Amino acid sequence: MASDSSAGNCQRPPTLYIPALDGIRAVAFLIVFVAHSMPYRDLPGGFGVTVFFFLSGYLITTLLRAEAQQKNSIDLRNFYVRRALRIFPPCYVTVLIVTVLAGAGFIYNTESYRSLFAAFLYFSNYWNILGFGNLIAGMGVLWSLAVEEHYYLLFPALYAWFAKGVKSRRFQAAVLITLCIAALGWRCCRVFYFHSPWESIYEGTDTRFDSILWGCVLAVIANPRLGDQVDWLKKRANLLALAGAGLLVFTFALRNPVFRETIRYTLQAIALAPIFFLVSLQKNFLTQCLEWRVLRWLGQLSYTMYLVHHTLFHHFYHYYRPSLSLALIILATTVLYAQAMRTFVELPLQRTRARFRTKSPDGLLGVSPGKTAGIASLPGRENAASPAA
Repeated sequence: MASDSSAGNCQRPPTLYIPALDGIRAVAFLIVFVAHSMPYRDLPGGFGVTVFFFLSGYLITTLLRAEAQQKNSIDLRNFYVRRALRIFPPCYVTVLIVTVLAGAGFIYNTESYRSLFAAFLYFSNYWNILGFGNLIAGMGVLWSLAVEEHYYLLFPALYAWFAKGVKSRRFQAAVLITLCIAALGWRCCRVFYFHSPWESIYEGTDTRFDSILWGCVLAVIANPRLGDQVDWLKKRANLLALAGAGLLVFTFALRNPVFRETIRYTLQAIALAPIFFLVSLQKNFLTQCLEWRVLRWLGQLSYTMYLVHHTLFHHFYHYYRPSLSLALIILATTVLYAQAMRTFVELPLQRTRARFRTKSPDGLLGVSPGKTAGIASLPGRENAASPAA
């Protein structure tokens, strides 16, 4: 069991950068991409989003905890500026490009342009749930970014409270687990009492935030990168990760709508915890695979790839029959667009974001110039998180 000492007593590691997490981001995106490439097959593409959610919770909490460990407080202003500079530009530029192309007739679109209101305000998940329509030209994937943005708005304030007066990490974890259990209870209430449609449960922040919070729990209570004494877990890391993988297989195999809409999200997040724990340790076979150069590169592009890929499917699958060759063309186009966005938008903003990052003489939050691309932020960049982290 993790030590209950305050974060300030933990041994500080030289860096928070975990290269294998870029690989996880790439794998998560590819899961979503493959599912969208075969729309007539029942594939668990939503699991890729769940991985992104968990990753966001784990990474953002690690960064906040590291800052609290150094300063005994959280600079919320700097946090929000970093998030805005990382998340907003690629999203807004992509939305504007898609809107212009759709308006000019170059991209297939049947949706109302009033949905742009929800896109720019990160309200698209509830825009869909309330029946106002989907976002234009296949940009409905922005629902998951809305969930993450709501998390960014609320969780840092909670953790700032932890940093000020709640030093016990066991108590912090207990609060987060209680919130996770409340989310599960609310999903059950929505299913059994309100008979809510599955889409509203799948996309609602109120029903999905626990997928993020379970990642926060891991970052708080068993985080080797921040010096947590977790010898019992380290000795059994491989076995526990294998058990987590087995639990994931079970959640995919049980094809029951009630299970899917209630406890499956909880079980999948719990199953991801030992896998992420294993990845956070030193080199092992799993991290070596996830650190393949191509996976890390795709992981660094995953945010923008996620933003644009469904628009391309929406357009090309309307005019052409789905096929492997067409899916590969769409993948190549997605990668090229994401690389262009990274070169001309994201990288130029990195220096600006660095001005709002906590300074640390021991390099705790520092990142070398060569690694900024894969570090925290699917976006912020001490390692990135979700398609929106």
